[in-house]
Amino acid sequence: MVTRPKAIDVMEAERLLAGRAASIPPLTLAAGDDDFLRERVVRAFRVGAAAERADFVRLEGDEAGPEEFARGFASISLFGSERRIWIREGSKLARACEEALLAWADGSAEGVRVLITSTRDVADLKVLQSIAAKGALVTCVAGAGERRRWSERLVADAGLKLPGAAIEELCARPASLLALRQEIEKLRLHADREGRVPASALGALGDARDAASVERWAAAVIFGDRIRARAEAAALDAERVGGTAGLWAVAERALAALDPQPYGPYRRQAVPGFPLRPATARRVLDAVYRADRALKRGEARDADLRDLVEQALGGVNREEI
Repeated sequence: MVTRPKAIDVMEAERLLAGRAASIPPLTLAAGDDDFLRERVVRAFRVGAAAERADFVRLEGDEAGPEEFARGFASISLFGSERRIWIREGSKLARACEEALLAWADGSAEGVRVLITSTRDVADLKVLQSIAAKGALVTCVAGAGERRRWSERLVADAGLKLPGAAIEELCARPASLLALRQEIEKLRLHADREGRVPASALGALGDARDAASVERWAAAVIFGDRIRARAEAAALDAERVGGTAGLWAVAERALAALDPQPYGPYRRQAVPGFPLRPATARRVLDAVYRADRALKRGEARDADLRDLVEQALGGVNREEI
């Protein structure tokens, strides 16, 4: 007899995983090829952990060995009674790790909640089917119906009031939910204080939108323009531009301020935009260094780098530039 997993949609999963551990399944699998939906599920899981001050452990399914896996499921820390474990790319778990996970799921699971994510469809791999049978399944695939629901959700979250038929126009244009988020971020730039977006703003989207730009993102982050930085970041995500490119764009602005090299054949290329004071440039380079160090130590992935830099800088005051 085949056990059918409990199916939860992404919006319901967000609500559950951001809540108390006692109200969520011990084991949740979020599988599917939509990066945006998986990102939402993981973010909710992190929010729930932070709210309960629970230990949060991240394991890489394609890298974690049996010993590291065992440590993740070991005793709760002295100051925490709960632990949440995120296993990224669970489709690549080693056989020994898979068996340990399934054995744990058959136990009491007291004090621990596990989220497993994968870009693969559950039907593709037996390991995912076995995991799904032990817990709840969140399908991260964006069909036409999901695009409509998320259009309305993202518009509401942004506090926007769009003209008639704007939702239909948004759904018809982007190729992915990441691109859809990009379009909505751009609309925020045209909204008035009450969130109303004029119909004329829709003409700036779709075929007329600019290509993603790491230089524009870098300038927005350093200057503290959070809305434009988020819009550019969404565009970069949609075009699958890695975080390292953004890291170098930020570093280039800071290096140009500290060492412009005005003479000789090795003169540094001028960086367009506003100049930086040396103290600000050093602060920017420190944020770049810390993000790069986290990447090299395995504490962050390339996709996390832009967020790390944005959080570290927090926006430079205009008086500092």
